[in-house]
Amino acid sequence: MGSTYIVCCIVVAIALLVFLTVKVKLHPFFALTASAIAFGLLIGQNINDIMSAYAEGLGGTISGIGVVIAIGTVMGALMEKSGGAETMANAILRLTGKKHAALGLAITGYFVSIPVFCDSAFVLLSPLAKRMSRDTKTSMTTMAVALAMGLHATHMLVPPTPGPLSVAGILGADLGMVILLGMVVSIPVVAVALVAGRFLGEKYAFLPEELADEPEGAEQRRGPGSLEAFLPILVPIALMLLRTFASLESAPFGDGFVYNLFYSLGNTSVALLIGLIIAFITYRRVRPEDKQVWTFDGEVGEALKTAGQIVLIVGAGGAFATVLKLSDLQAIVTQAFSGVSLGILVPFIIGAIFRTAIGSGTVGMITAASMLLPLVDVLGFNSPIGLVIAMLACASGGFMVFHGNDDFFWVVTSTSGMKPEAAYKVFPIISVLQALTSLACVFILQMIFL
Repeated sequence: MGSTYIVCCIVVAIALLVFLTVKVKLHPFFALTASAIAFGLLIGQNINDIMSAYAEGLGGTISGIGVVIAIGTVMGALMEKSGGAETMANAILRLTGKKHAALGLAITGYFVSIPVFCDSAFVLLSPLAKRMSRDTKTSMTTMAVALAMGLHATHMLVPPTPGPLSVAGILGADLGMVILLGMVVSIPVVAVALVAGRFLGEKYAFLPEELADEPEGAEQRRGPGSLEAFLPILVPIALMLLRTFASLESAPFGDGFVYNLFYSLGNTSVALLIGLIIAFITYRRVRPEDKQVWTFDGEVGEALKTAGQIVLIVGAGGAFATVLKLSDLQAIVTQAFSGVSLGILVPFIIGAIFRTAIGSGTVGMITAASMLLPLVDVLGFNSPIGLVIAMLACASGGFMVFHGNDDFFWVVTSTSGMKPEAAYKVFPIISVLQALTSLACVFILQMIFL
């Protein structure tokens, strides 16, 4: 079977995936499943071997990342419903002041989107953005961009947000390093959006016509304190980074009790579970009347419904990667890219294609990781730090292009009051700038570490 035929089969499988998700509106789980089976049949595999490989990839991926996604999703929901996300926003805005309100909103987005889905976070914080726009006479376009693209940055780059968490799981990248380098890369990504947002905000300026009515009793609602609000994020991150630090070849803690303690508490599931416990304690203190929080129909049950879909999509992505391995793809790529150093461009381009076509950054990243997994050795990403860089490259491509086929686009547009025609002239441009900035940062990391 020739290499040209294999490449054509991959193109057909990807085209089918795009068609099923964009045109047919099929759920990504079934679209990935159908594309994996189609690829297997096209390369001449029998259905039993295809399904065996599919089941192996699905089970292996879910077993490695499913619990983590479930815990992270529930933790984010509890933080949102307890008022923790809003408390974080107010704390940051107090530090930056009204004069730098756009910067404060960007920083708010940077932190809040780590545990909370960017869609719900923007809805939650948009009244704050409108109020700051009105009080400071700053264009609401600038405020919307600052908040939305601040949320967008860490949503794409920093676990436990499902996208980067899933890609790290598929590639087997060290989560502590992913969090650390993801947060570093997110800083210039947020900064470029803030600068571009100021310029485009003036070009397409408007002020909110009216502020949404606050629900009765909102002023008296008790929320968590600033430290309490940040703890569910900070504690797991600190524990995972300590595990990474303890595992360095220099063995800073030796191999005794301290090492075992940090290594155990820094386990991804354990660290996030500790964060979940902290978030739950805060939630019960703020909302003691909610006795059904852990039930099927309570906040936890609703969050797990969302987590279940994400886990299935991630599992199907891993299964797709396993079916790809049934072909001679690795040998073909080795021959095609012999002497050519494309490196991070491969996952970047794949992520960009799927984000632009499908509208979901999470699906784009997962698909890019699925395509990349059989090629990590060929492309030189087979070291621990190489896998982290590969994960960040997938996420970089997943930034663009942010436009009308993404639910978040319409959440931002409708909630902020921005006209769609203006939004189409603003957000796609800024998402491309974020993607290129992230790619440049990842390239620098590649130059330093690989």
